[in-house]
Amino acid sequence: MPTQQKIIEVYFESLKNLKDLPIRLDSESLTALMGTNGCGKTTVLHALACVYAPPNESAPNYKLSTFFNPTRDSTWSGSSFSIKYNEREGANYNEGLEQSYTKAADRWTPRYERRPIRFTRLVTIRESIPEVEFLGATGLIKYNRVPRASETDRSILDNAGRILNRNYGAYHAVSYDRGGRVSFGVTMGGLTYPALSMSAGEQRVFRILEAVFTSPDYSLILIDEIDLFLHQDALSRLIGVLHDHCSRRNKQLVMTTHFPPVASMYNHVAVTTLHRTPEKTVYWSGYSLSALRHITGDVSREVTIYVEDDLVSAIVGRLAIELRMRAQIDIVLYGAAINAFKLASGLVLAGRPIANVLIVQDGDLYATKTERRQRVAQEITGTEAGRAEQRKSIVSRIRPLMPDRSMSPERAINEMLRAMPEDNLDLEENDLLAIARDVVNVQDDHGLVSIIVQHTGEPRDVALSRLMKLASKSPAWRRYTRIIHSAMMDMRQALNIDPLR
Repeated sequence: MPTQQKIIEVYFESLKNLKDLPIRLDSESLTALMGTNGCGKTTVLHALACVYAPPNESAPNYKLSTFFNPTRDSTWSGSSFSIKYNEREGANYNEGLEQSYTKAADRWTPRYERRPIRFTRLVTIRESIPEVEFLGATGLIKYNRVPRASETDRSILDNAGRILNRNYGAYHAVSYDRGGRVSFGVTMGGLTYPALSMSAGEQRVFRILEAVFTSPDYSLILIDEIDLFLHQDALSRLIGVLHDHCSRRNKQLVMTTHFPPVASMYNHVAVTTLHRTPEKTVYWSGYSLSALRHITGDVSREVTIYVEDDLVSAIVGRLAIELRMRAQIDIVLYGAAINAFKLASGLVLAGRPIANVLIVQDGDLYATKTERRQRVAQEITGTEAGRAEQRKSIVSRIRPLMPDRSMSPERAINEMLRAMPEDNLDLEENDLLAIARDVVNVQDDHGLVSIIVQHTGEPRDVALSRLMKLASKSPAWRRYTRIIHSAMMDMRQALNIDPLR
């Protein structure tokens, strides 16, 4: 029985432009790498392609010397990265195994034959060159074709049809007389045509499905720029197909993309965003175009406030209205609480000013300043000159809401509304309060607000804005938001905004 492998994490100490970078590979979803050009996404794929030895001579055998070839300007000496992985062989299961890959002088270690064994398939951008350009032929092009009708072939054809919204009738293996190139073709509506006559997007879908579906169970599959040539609907359907297939067949798939909507496919894709700074490669879970723009220096407003989700965005938005500074503020979502520290360290290491930056946390995690200091110390390491000041500046820009009993913002707002007196509320506010008071028993805390929003019948952002306006009349509002209110007030004064009256 072949060994069953699964990579848990890859850590880059130093490889090309990647420095001090750990990347977790999600075991339940596909993993997507996002970020600006030059941040190292493709370098990650090239390294991962080389960590395993092939299980047999017919399988692809990727080598570090191919992707990191010595030149007159760089020998790659001193490069180092490692993987943590689990493996099962028969009844034996081992977890937390590690393997390092280094280049000390003239060669990489370990020797290629001593790598762990696993089928690996890298789908490169080069494979997506439209066949009409690849062949470069004019005049009559001759080819032979034979049917492809295995179970895997039928699955590729059926799924390609769903992804591209086409009704394919047959799948063919094609071999061109010119150069002996082997390819594929299809029949649709009585018309038979080879990949040569396909659009670039149609070819791309078939080539990705071919690579993924024909790889054995427990394979590692790597796809560079999965969105290349595909429009959003086709890409969304392709990712859904890949997630379903890889989940059933225990395959790990890692892809790179420049397409922000991939981040919204969180049920299928775990996104890691990379950004290169002179000192290290910064990363965080999820994707925020606005956050990335701020790190790269493209700031559209005077103040940027980062929040975990749209509920806290509505809370901050209400405070901004109270302080009459909403027009000066960009409110940006950053996702999970841990991302606050990664985002802040990215700003500091990129040399961006953070005096007009505030990063708001829900307050249910990292509630104490000691916890936040410890987390910052893990992101900004070392004792070099200026390190302590960098850590101090980051801690000063990360502020929590102040819930009772470390509860979630949803529960804090819900309890605030349910305890609110009805005095001095208008008819609409009383109606909204009645809806809120009926929501007491839900499957998880998100429902404490989401169900209220659903019952209003309004768009979520409108309903949240109304809820926060109502919640701000609660006696508990000021205590709950006081740290954020104070920080925003300081920023307001620093910007010399007209005094509050």
